[in-house]
Parts: sequence; C-alpha cells; structure tokens
Amino acid sequence: MPDGRWVAEFYEGPNGETPVETWVNNLSGVQFAALDAAIKYVLEPQGLGLASGKWLTALGGGVYEFRIRHSVSEIERMYAATTAVQPPAKREPVLLRLFVHFYGQRIILLLHGYDKGADDSPRRQQKQIKEAARRLGEWKRRGGKT
Repeated sequence: MPDGRWVAEFYEGPNGETPVETWVNNLSGVQFAALDAAIKYVLEPQGLGLASGKWLTALGGGVYEFRIRHSVSEIERMYAATTAVQPPAKREPVLLRLFVHFYGQRIILLLHGYDKGADDSPRRQQKQIKEAARRLGEWKRRGGKT
C-alpha cells in the first residue's frame, strides 16, 4: 500500500451482493460526501491507529465502529492537506456509522453501515452491530482472512 495507507474494500456476500455499496448509493449527497471524505482522509490513512480516539471503537470479535459526525468541509479542514477553499456545505446533520474489520496487508473490510441520525435507539444500534458481526462471521466461514 502506498504511504502506509490502508485500503477499504466492500464486503461481498455469498451471492455477490455488496450491501454497504448499496447503502452508500442511497445516502443523501451531503452524507455521501462526508462518508467519502472520512474514509479518504481519516480511515484509510490512519486505520487501526484511530482505535484510541473519537472516530473508532472496538466492538469485539474483530468488528469496529467508525463514527462519522462531521460534514465534508469539516473533515477536509481537519485532515486534508489542501488550501482549496470549499464553498459552505449544505447544512444537514451527519451521524453515520460504518462497521469495519481490519485484516491482511492493511485492508479495511466495510461490513455494514447505517444512518444513526434516522434512529438512534439502543435497540437499533444493537441490531446493526449484530448484522455487522453476522457478515464478518459469514465472510470468515467462506475463507476470509483475519
């Protein structure tokens, strides 16, 4: 991997489906831009190094929760090495969760994602975590590397 960066890849289900890609494609423009910037400027450069901070939490069993709660302009201002002036982003709250697994030669497997802003109940959160863990278990049973 160039510059020691991690590389994100979509989890692929047993039938070839990529549920995170489907979820990403259904996000609003503001949410998509924030998620894309968070992966590009935060997750891929820092990977597991984020686990001691506000962005990433270990949930057990190899599943991590990557928390996105900033707009694209905020993320770029904090992390991007750019001097380009961005126009103000459309004001829309961003509260996304992306569940990931780290493995191999700096690969980040994107397992599951959801918009916590749409429903932040603990019950929904636990359901989303269980789905991410289920996908990771299924991926491992099919020979995924750890």
